Amino acid sequence: MGARGIPPPPRAVRRVLAPLWPLVGLVVTGLMVPVVVAGALHSLVDRRARLFRCACLAVLLMWVDIRMLVRCWVLGAEPHDDRAPEWREAHERLLSDALDSLMFYTRRWLGLEVRLTDRMHFGTAGRPLLALARHAGPFDSLAVAWLLARTAGRLPRIVLAEALRWDPGVDTILTRLDSFFVPSAGEDRLAGVRGMAGTLGDDDVLLIFPEGQNWTPSRRAHLIERLRRRGEHRRAARAEALVNVLPPKTRGAWAAREARPGADVMVVAHAGYGQLSSPRLIWDAMPFRDRPFLVRTWTWRSEDVPSDPVAFAAWLDARWDEVDAWVTAHTDPGGIPERRPATGSAAALPDALPDASPDASPDDPSGSSGGTAGGTVAP
Repeated sequence: MGARGIPPPPRAVRRVLAPLWPLVGLVVTGLMVPVVVAGALHSLVDRRARLFRCACLAVLLMWVDIRMLVRCWVLGAEPHDDRAPEWREAHERLLSDALDSLMFYTRRWLGLEVRLTDRMHFGTAGRPLLALARHAGPFDSLAVAWLLARTAGRLPRIVLAEALRWDPGVDTILTRLDSFFVPSAGEDRLAGVRGMAGTLGDDDVLLIFPEGQNWTPSRRAHLIERLRRRGEHRRAARAEALVNVLPPKTRGAWAAREARPGADVMVVAHAGYGQLSSPRLIWDAMPFRDRPFLVRTWTWRSEDVPSDPVAFAAWLDARWDEVDAWVTAHTDPGGIPERRPATGSAAALPDALPDASPDASPDDPSGSSGGTAGGTVAP
């Protein structure tokens, strides 16, 4: 059962869980001490020290989360106006610091390296941005959100599974930042998407994963089989033609597009971790020193994106064909991405990434100029 199938905690449980979270952290840390010691001893046998790395990282990330929650409490205890820009900016800085810490520790302990294969472009100045990203592998939501925050200089607003409310730190800060937690059932799952998109500021980014769930070989196979059983042979053939992605679900992306038609649209592809579709595969791949998280983007001006729902669905399908082709080209049969930057254009991202170049390529009508100017806005 994925995160979408986990019900959120009742409101009373959320209220009790939050103040107990630091105590939970102390208990978990105490319980993890023998695991850390066992991992250190096991590293004499396992030269990759996987148990030791995972145990240490789990403790560190939990305390990053607790620190974020405590700082939220401090902000809430100070005189404030929930609608003031300063209130939101303070929480954005808090979340940005937490993302930086998460990525720093994940890189140090597991070797997670985010690498752009081309420059990113964030659309037209003074317009919000709708980012539609592939969903596959561990860490992808974190890595994409961090990358957008680091390169765009602003945090994306995110659509998340409501099960994440079990984490009081995530629940508190993202609720204050008006992120949308998708209900597991029974409510209009698009209402929050429309609400977030409709209130995007000129410098805001809304991050959506149109596939709705992580791609795995088994999910792809089950989807094709289910469509065939229903007699939806055309959709089954469409799903079968896509090798490394699931067919995008249009409703969420269209709800955001309809609510904010002036927003430019970015499509985000990534390769390197999609084939790690089970805990065993993730364990076998650790640490990820030779497996960069490769990212490629394409950005389209709002006027170049269809404003009709049927045409938009066809447009999104075509974009996902391109994403699938790119991912396939950057993944070998064993699931390992290319290890060297193509034509010298890719660059590893440091812990503090400078802004990506916003220069557009005026000569490329496709929205992608190849070489070193990928992700440019189509003229």
